[in-house]
Amino acid sequence: MKSLYEDIFTFLKDYFANYLSYNLNYPFIKPWRVNFDITHRCPLRCKTCSVWKKNPEVDEELSLEELKKLLEKMKEWGVDHVSFAGGETLVRKNDVIELISLASSMNMRADLITSGYFLDKKTCERLLKAKVSKISISLDGAKRETHDFIRGRGNYDKVIRTAKNLVSLKAEFKSNVELEFTTVVTGYNFRELIDIFNLMQDLGFDYVNYQVITPDNTFTKGLEYYRDFYESNFWINGNDLNLLKRIALKLVKLKKTGKIRNTRDYLLMMPKYFEKKEKFNVGKCIVGFSYLNIDPYGNISVCGLGPNLNVNDGNINNLWNSKEYKKTRFKIKRCKRPCLMLCYERLDFKILFKAWLELRGWLS
Repeated sequence: MKSLYEDIFTFLKDYFANYLSYNLNYPFIKPWRVNFDITHRCPLRCKTCSVWKKNPEVDEELSLEELKKLLEKMKEWGVDHVSFAGGETLVRKNDVIELISLASSMNMRADLITSGYFLDKKTCERLLKAKVSKISISLDGAKRETHDFIRGRGNYDKVIRTAKNLVSLKAEFKSNVELEFTTVVTGYNFRELIDIFNLMQDLGFDYVNYQVITPDNTFTKGLEYYRDFYESNFWINGNDLNLLKRIALKLVKLKKTGKIRNTRDYLLMMPKYFEKKEKFNVGKCIVGFSYLNIDPYGNISVCGLGPNLNVNDGNINNLWNSKEYKKTRFKIKRCKRPCLMLCYERLDFKILFKAWLELRGWLS
């Protein structure tokens, strides 16, 4: 029972630290996760993503040695959870594997987010040997034609082949790695969300995570762009909203299996997100206190709202507590952008406590 009490105490301590941080606009807690977007390069041209449209400045990317030093500083700062994303993360395959190995050696949780494009069997083996904590692979359709329409011809077969390899190797290596699919929910694939869940189970993966599409995942477009996007086939409109509501309720029931990462609240908010469009806003987002994102060039960015700082500007703790970051957090508090990104966290005791119970398997 002692460990249970300690667990509850930790949750309450973190909640009230976030509560004070949000209301006083000062970080009383370090980020629970630091994400490294180590490159904007990507061989795919996914219709749900805008990152590949950027002009990657390869020569300006942080080097492996710079990233290793930064990772060590994060550990010294007290961060114990990092993730690596892109672009396509495995464009820098050797670097990523070395970084994951380093993080693991320092008892840090290290997650990999990838399209699966470069995940051949040998790379999967290397990642498991490096003790990666989680591998999250994009799967945007239960049907080949759906996934490949969004992500490119031939990609579906690669993902399925990779999934089978990972499940087999996980057993062979007796690894604790979490295997997860992430699905971007759109007007093209929402009818397949249940089938994607079933496919995830059939393949032997651990989880699926649903992420509603955002019109612009670079956070650089204006409201006019959003309004045009709402009229596209990627958005869910009209009678399809009623179908999505029924699907969301089915997903809530399937969540009892423990195989869906999303909270029940997130699943139930998906139809509201598509229905309300630019008016959707749940408020009280604490991402400015709970999450730190570093782009390929060392810039610290939060939802495109600042703080216009670089990791080379000084000590990471000083940057986290800087006036510039304080201004960004204030912008986030006033943000009216229609957002339901997976990084979103709402300062709501009931929602956070339910999510905490779900993570521990005490509520399904």
